Amino acid sequence: MLLSEKTKYKLSEYATSLLRLFPAELAHDLGVFFLKHNVQKFIPRPSFLPSLDLSMEVETLGAFAHPIGLAAGFDKNGVAICGLNDLGFSLIEVGTVTPKPQAGNSKPRLFRQYDQSGLINRMGFNNAGVAAMKSRLLEGDYYEKGLRLGVNLGKNKDTPVDLAIDDYLHGLRETLNTALYFVINVSSPNTPGLRELASSDFLRRLAGEINSLGSEVLAKVWVKVDPDMTKSDFQVLIDCIAHIGFGGVILTNTHSVQYPHKGGQSGHPLGIISSLRLEWTYEVAKGSLPVIGVGGILSGGDILQKVMRGADLVQIYSAMIYRGPWVVQKLLMELEWELKNYGFGSLREAKNTHYG
Repeated sequence: MLLSEKTKYKLSEYATSLLRLFPAELAHDLGVFFLKHNVQKFIPRPSFLPSLDLSMEVETLGAFAHPIGLAAGFDKNGVAICGLNDLGFSLIEVGTVTPKPQAGNSKPRLFRQYDQSGLINRMGFNNAGVAAMKSRLLEGDYYEKGLRLGVNLGKNKDTPVDLAIDDYLHGLRETLNTALYFVINVSSPNTPGLRELASSDFLRRLAGEINSLGSEVLAKVWVKVDPDMTKSDFQVLIDCIAHIGFGGVILTNTHSVQYPHKGGQSGHPLGIISSLRLEWTYEVAKGSLPVIGVGGILSGGDILQKVMRGADLVQIYSAMIYRGPWVVQKLLMELEWELKNYGFGSLREAKNTHYG
């Protein structure tokens, strides 16, 4: 039986609505389980796709047909990569993964904010550890098959701050041949002391150790920055990252909140905050530092605003929670409209135009 586009769209929306009947973390776990077992193949895929000609092409981290990736935190253990790839993402960032397995913070630790299209989490890097991640990534042979993967690396909660470099180096060594790029996560608000590592001194020492792994490795390592630093501290850090030789920055991690729940806030409330950090970055690097924009991206218009402020690629998380499994297709269609509305012939034309 042939289904109309309207029916396909409604069925994909129903799938999302059903998951939202469950508590937030259970719904998340079910979503990962379904993708791991390719249940998405049974959800009608809307075919209202943009042309995806060169107007969407991106060349940071290689050539991509479009700029939309999945942010870290959704697939912490790399168990659903094939299913996520089937949803149309250009790149998939797994993790955050730590050297040793850890359970994370006590539950409940994930909360929806329906009225703001937002999420608050205090997961605490719950994951099965880097050995399990390495085994899974090598078994899947994703990197050799051409899937664009990033691995987000963190430190264990019980690792003292002065030994944190060892955790990041261990994670990097273990996963070095499994992914396109790697992310140093010094920006989550849910691991005590982690944000203290977002300093020029720490990153210089870390970069020195990374260089011992090979001259080409540092350029594959990105730094994910938190949005809650003062402008002066933030820009000092960005300048340091640019001059040390890291591959780029991911802007930004979640916004630390105390109300209505303690944790890191993402989704729509983060949009303006993270976009302003893109502007702060441009003031320092003038477009020379590669950037992945994250935070508050729920529409094609949001993507274009990130690109106009200097983002080369973008990542989403909350948009999939609120807009369903085929959100990438929806966002690309909206992005194509937005490009035409602004009179841009391509994303390349749009980049950095916010600055005149």
